[in-house]
Formats: sequence, C-alpha cells, structure tokens
Amino acid sequence: TPSSVTAVFGKDVVLPCGYQATQGETVLQVTWLKRGDSGKSTELAVLNSEHGVHIQDAYAGRVLRQGQGSLVNGSILLKNAVQADEGAYECHLITFPQGNFESRLALKVLVPPLPILNLGPPLEEGQGRTLAASCTAEGNPVPSITWETEIRGVSNTQESSHSRSASVTSEFYVVPGRSMHGKALTCVVSHPGLQHLKRITHTLSVAYLSDASILGLEAEQDWTEGQEGASLKCLGDGNPPPTYNWSRLNESLPRGVRIKGDTLLFQRPLKTGDKGVYICRVSNSFAAKEVRAVVGIKELPAPQVDVVSISMIGVGIISVVLLSLLILVIILMTCYHKRKTKRITKKYEEELTLTRENSIRRLHSSHSTETRHQIEENLPLRSESRQGSFRGDSLCRDSRQGSFRTDSFRETSLCSVMGEEAEGRSYSTLSTVREIETQTELPPPPPTPEKEKEEEEERNDENNIKQAMTHFVQENGTLRAKPTSNGIYINGRGHLV
Repeated sequence: TPSSVTAVFGKDVVLPCGYQATQGETVLQVTWLKRGDSGKSTELAVLNSEHGVHIQDAYAGRVLRQGQGSLVNGSILLKNAVQADEGAYECHLITFPQGNFESRLALKVLVPPLPILNLGPPLEEGQGRTLAASCTAEGNPVPSITWETEIRGVSNTQESSHSRSASVTSEFYVVPGRSMHGKALTCVVSHPGLQHLKRITHTLSVAYLSDASILGLEAEQDWTEGQEGASLKCLGDGNPPPTYNWSRLNESLPRGVRIKGDTLLFQRPLKTGDKGVYICRVSNSFAAKEVRAVVGIKELPAPQVDVVSISMIGVGIISVVLLSLLILVIILMTCYHKRKTKRITKKYEEELTLTRENSIRRLHSSHSTETRHQIEENLPLRSESRQGSFRGDSLCRDSRQGSFRTDSFRETSLCSVMGEEAEGRSYSTLSTVREIETQTELPPPPPTPEKEKEEEEERNDENNIKQAMTHFVQENGTLRAKPTSNGIYINGRGHLV
C-alpha cells in the first residue's frame, strides 16, 4: 500500500492493497482494519477467496471491493468520504504457502472551503478608515485568502483552528471616496481541495454628493428682454441620484416657467420681471447643497422710427390706391361710352329712317306740281345745284363724323337723298333746290294749314342749304369745296362734286 492517500470531502476514494505472488502462491483472504486514536483497531471488511466479501455494519453501503477475481488485488472503495474517515488503515493478507502479510496507509480527507463575503457598514464620503468587506473560508487544511481590486486599501487576516478543520478571515479597509463608487472588490480563495481558485466579487457603493453649479449664464452674462429659449441647468452628481428643486429668492417663480428635472425652462420670451436670484437645491439621502445664480434682464432700447422707410411705404400705398382708382375710372368710362355710343347709334338710325321717308315724299310732290319751273330755271340752278351738292356733301361729312346738332335734323334729309344712286341722287337734289327757289319767287298761295307746314319745312331746307354753301367757293362758274382736313368727294364726275 502507499504510505498516504488523500480524499476530498464528499468524494469517493480508493484504498489500494496488492500482493505480488510468486508461482504457486495464492492469496486466501484480505482483511481491512482502521486503527483508532486510542490504538484500538476496527474491522471494515473481509475478502475471502471461498466465501466472498463481508462488510461490517458500520460501513455497509460505503465500502465495496475494488477489483474482481484473484485477491492479489485486495483494494477497497470508500464512498462519500467524510472527515471522520481520516486516520490509519491496515491491510492484512493470508497467503498459501507463505503465510501472513500486512501494510499500513494514512487517509487524509481534504475539506474544500466555502468562502463567504460579508459587507461592512455603508460607505460614505468623508469617513475615515472603514471596513469595506470581509471574506471567511473554512476547510481542511487551512484555506488561503487574497484580495483583487484597483482601489487602495489595507487587508487584515485572522486564522482559527478546529479539531478536523481550520478557518481564515480576511478584512479589507478603505477610506471612502466618490472615486471608489462602482469599483469591484474581489475575494480570492485557494485550497488543495479546489481544482480552481474561487472568487467572490463585490461592487462598492459610496454615498456622496458633489458640489452644485448652474449652467446657462456663463456665455451670455445678462439676458435680453424678449429673448426666447432661455434656460438654467443645475449640475450636480451623487449617490443615490440627487433630486433638484428650483426657487427664487424672496419671490415666487415667474409665470411661464417650467421645471423639467434639473433644468428651469422659460417657455416664453423673457420679461424684465424675470430678473432675480434663482436658487437650485440639490439633495439626496446623504447630503443637500444649493447654488445661486443672479439673472439680469437688459431692457430693449426704444424702437426708432425710420422716416424714410415709412415715407416709402406711404408713397407705395398711395400709388397703389391711385392706380386702382385710375383703372376703375377707365373701366367705368369705357362702359359709359359703349352705352352712349349704342344709344346715339340707335337714335341716329331712327332719325335717318324718318327723314329719308319725309324727303322722298316731298320730292315726289314737287315733281308733279312744278315741272314747268324746272325747265325754265334749269340752267341758273345748275350752279346752285352744285352748291347744294357740295353743301350736302359737307353736311354728310359732318354727320358721318358724329357732329350732330339739335337744329340739323333737316340736313339729314339732303344726306339721305344723296345716299341713293349717283345719277338719281344728283337730279333729286337739283329738283329740291329748284323747288325751294321757285316757291320763294312766286307769290304765296292762299294759306292753308298743310301749305303753311310745307312752306315752313321748305324755309328750313333753304336755310340748311345756304348754311351748307359756306363750305364751297366759286371759281370760273364751278363750285369747289373749301380745303379741309376731312373733305370727301361725293361723285367723281366733273360737273358734280
């Protein structure tokens, strides 16, 4: 057997015992004994080549034969080793023909530690040396404890021994500061019964509250009246996270101001009444601090009136109004002239139709009663007829140009007659002229109502013809129209113009 065997607490362990037999030797029986502290031995198991295996009641179910077949391998298996299994074991062999043999081994049971990390009191900034955490491990043999961390601290280790195991406790001390908050502190335990190092990690929590400050005035100094989007932000950090409270010294917060977390928002343009001393109070369960900011509001200068700009605007408005009025007047005048022209045209057509009918009626009457006078006075009236033609031409020109008068209704009679065919118009005009002159030379007939009416009309026609003659001149027995800017030839023949 080996001199010693190591077992891990709770694990199975083999207690080896073997015999190297020579030819002809046989192992008849193997007996396992455990020697107590008092020197007394206790039998565990008996392995016999003929009768098999016998296990004592105290180890029933925990001790088994390791091998099969010949007893030259007399090893046994001890299951679920405990600290009470530690001690000295003896293996006794009975052989034939060599006799008896025995050997001893020491069993050592390792107890792996179960480390425990205990936290110290709450860490607060400003404290002196304070226990951050302690780590305890108990096992057999004594475990080893170390610390892994990036923070500065001091460790203190204490050990204590028991009958079958030993424990160790290591304490880690720090001076709390905000820089330690959130850092890792790890307890590392090493032991022969552990295949790997065992680590327990703790994250430090340090209560603190930083100094507060207000952001929002550094760049602009004083604010300006009417400024939009102004705000004040309170800067502060701490553990636990702090809360923020805004107020104004000796006054309430102005209307239109809203608190959103650590920020004071002005949701409207600034007013001069917004100036004052604003206080931000930062607090948590560890401490409370406050900071003040003096807010000044600059008043806007009085607006200066730009006379030139106002004048230009006024001129522009007046120009637009006058242009609108001019366009309106033009539209109204155009409509008025259209209506007036339409009315005059209609009236002219009515008068022209009525005058033409009256002229035709008089001409027919003159031809039937004064044929003799026409023959006698044909030559003298030739010239006058030409004058009448020219006068009628002038009258027609005046009428075509729109220069109507209220006393020239009879003039349209001559124009109407001249509107006929060229030859007919010429002889009709001559007849009308001769008729008027003949009636002037003859003694007046007995007055009758109809005759008086006709005479009055003839006198009017004569006056109209004479008036028309003012537009002509006589040269070598020929009537020629006076030069005008709107003269018109009625007929292209030489004797009628």
